[in-house]
Amino acid sequence: MKKADLVALGKVIRSQGREGHVKLRLSEKGPTGFRGTWVYLSRGDAFEAYEIESLVVDRNATILKLAGVDTLAAADALVGYDVCAAESDFPDLGRDRFYDFQIIGSRVRTRDGAEVGDVAAVLDAGGSLLLVVRRGDRDVYIPFTEPICVKVDAEAREVVIDPPDGLLDLNEI
Repeated sequence: MKKADLVALGKVIRSQGREGHVKLRLSEKGPTGFRGTWVYLSRGDAFEAYEIESLVVDRNATILKLAGVDTLAAADALVGYDVCAAESDFPDLGRDRFYDFQIIGSRVRTRDGAEVGDVAAVLDAGGSLLLVVRRGDRDVYIPFTEPICVKVDAEAREVVIDPPDGLLDLNEI
């Protein structure tokens, strides 16, 4: 499996119990719709595949049990590893809905073609989403709403915006 085909689910933060379970800190709110039976763990560029025995996601914890990891010591050895999954293991969300990983890294330009920057993160601002766009050495916050983000092409990794006057200057920090 190549890194380009993988999506970061989260990171192993500690063992959970004595039977080899691990607790994850998720990269997003949760692996919504994740249908995979395998995950890929890494510390660096090399990935090792593990079959999933169970994955429990609730609002306070995400607990993962991997085949072959059956002891507390084996689970402790995985602390700090990144947990990834194949992008193909996530179902299509439908029209105009995207996973964060589909937007992060996208090039942002205005409707008239002016380059703005690249999406560095997607923030939940109390029910509204903001694109954090890296613009040189600064971040610009752009509301991820249809009137402003007029076209999102996840496959081409591009977002076209029609910002109101002053938005790109106002949000620079």
